[in-house]
Amino acid sequence: MRQTSKKIIKISEAQDLVRSFAKDNKWSDEPNIDKFDHLHEELIEMSKLLRYKNSSEMKSVIKADKDSFEDGIGDLFFGLCRLANQLDVDVTKSFNLVSGRILAKYKDKKHEGKPEKK
Repeated sequence: MRQTSKKIIKISEAQDLVRSFAKDNKWSDEPNIDKFDHLHEELIEMSKLLRYKNSSEMKSVIKADKDSFEDGIGDLFFGLCRLANQLDVDVTKSFNLVSGRILAKYKDKKHEGKPEKK
């Protein structure tokens, strides 16, 4: 079975799939500034769809152009895994490190300044 048809269920599996794909295509996993630029370009493409719109307009665009956002997020995640491999960074470890820090930071702030919904 080719790895490209495999469904990913863990972040580490996604990173491994991208690593194998790069190896199979004889791509170097040396750090490359182009990968940073690629991720930046993907973010800009999605942000252009929402720029200068109010909340209602944004919701409408997101609904109407959901395929573009799904494609963009997928491309970002694939590119992020590629960048992580180039930098020898474990994506799961990085996510756990940052998510733990963010969750702890906002743990006591989640109700500050917002009325509670009933």
